[in-house]
Amino acid sequence: MNEKLLSCGTFAKICGVEKHVLFHYDEINLFKPIYINDKGYRFYSYRQYDTFKVILALKKLGMSLKDIQVYLDKRTPELFLDLLEQQENKLIEYINEMQHIHELIKSYQTFTTDALNADYDEIKVEYLAETRLLLSANLENTTSKDFASFMNDYTTFIESNQIITGEFVGVMTKIENIINNNVTNYSYLFTTTNNSTQQTFVKKAGNYLCGYHHGSENKLYDSYLKMLNYASKHKITLGQYAFEEYIISDICERSKNHYLTRITIEIAS
Repeated sequence: MNEKLLSCGTFAKICGVEKHVLFHYDEINLFKPIYINDKGYRFYSYRQYDTFKVILALKKLGMSLKDIQVYLDKRTPELFLDLLEQQENKLIEYINEMQHIHELIKSYQTFTTDALNADYDEIKVEYLAETRLLLSANLENTTSKDFASFMNDYTTFIESNQIITGEFVGVMTKIENIINNNVTNYSYLFTTTNNSTQQTFVKKAGNYLCGYHHGSENKLYDSYLKMLNYASKHKITLGQYAFEEYIISDICERSKNHYLTRITIEIAS
């Protein structure tokens, strides 16, 4: 044989795998050495490198060794193009999912950093930029069973439409319910979204009364009451809704006593 061959160890090192991987692929007839000498030593051609790297790539994309073997047994240029198209579609889906997770990580970094730097006792009027919210169906006066059903429908809607969100679910509550100490009678669940459709709710740019609730939701009304008193003292006319965003919650804090909720209340224009 005139072609210069590579030993099993050398070929494995070039491909970035252990020798036992090549042994296994040989045993299952997936990828065989081009030559085996009288002593049983395996040797490979440099021409096999691209084939082996494609096998590794297909495996990383979730294709089983059995399916890879079926393809290799029947391979033609046409089948190869079909396979590449299928795997490219899978890869694009995976990249989109990773981008979604990246957005999630960045959101949590922002929320948590802001929370650690927040003055929990501060109540102030703050100008907020326009935000688009994706809303659930109306939840007012629903039973616990109804609420669970709405939550299921809402999360299914987000996932089925592949909407990139902040991945947290906040709540909108009517001011009149808060004034009547009915703070858990939510109007809507919401999440922020970059999607611009008729199904989104625009939280308009403008001045909002902003504050925090530090602790479990059992004492949420106490924080609202402080904000309502602040509004009364400063002759601030409130709008229709309050928005709760959970910036320190179960995902990063074990004790409910240390949860942090950001509250923004509309100010009537």
